[in-house]
Amino acid sequence: MTNPLISRFPKPILLAILAIVAASIGALLARTYVQSTTPLVLKTGTALEPPKAVQAFSLVDQNDAPFTADNLRGRWTLAFFGFTNCGDICPTTLTTLAVLVKDLGDLPQSERPQVIFVSVDSQRDTTSVIKAYVNGFNPDFVGVTGRQESLDSLTKQLGVPSAIRPLENGSYAVDHYAGILLFNPNGEMRALFSAPHTVAGLASDYRLLVEASR
Repeated sequence: MTNPLISRFPKPILLAILAIVAASIGALLARTYVQSTTPLVLKTGTALEPPKAVQAFSLVDQNDAPFTADNLRGRWTLAFFGFTNCGDICPTTLTTLAVLVKDLGDLPQSERPQVIFVSVDSQRDTTSVIKAYVNGFNPDFVGVTGRQESLDSLTKQLGVPSAIRPLENGSYAVDHYAGILLFNPNGEMRALFSAPHTVAGLASDYRLLVEASR
């Protein structure tokens, strides 16, 4: 049955109306598609599109409590992999992250990040050593370690390799990834921030990623 409202319009006008409606719907769909598929352009890193799922892992935090993939869920997380005997990159990065957290203090509590420091030096970095280390930067930072095989499995999964490098004095250093990882509240890896890091650049990118997720 012909809709009586539609039948009131002459055919040319009706076709024009239908064309306008179709064009509007098409534009809306196109805009939605572009917004959902166009990668975010960051100043200091790379947004992962789509975010990378994280497989199960088992570590411990500085209080000897289990630290698993579940600890990455429910809030945004910034993670850095290093070791406490690092002479430059690690303390510099953690200092930057401490300032960054203050800079992001105007965000709602649910959008402020937790900061995780994962030591890849299981031999020297005990939980008590890590606790004292991260507390020196921010008492809210979470220090994480575990068995070396568990750490190696996680770094391999995330694409942030590390390696033990013997020194001439019989000791060793640890070569590790200098970037910062961002995980979204679903526990997925959302972005990688490349070194060198600045508070301004990290803050800008972090806010952009959080806003895009709202």
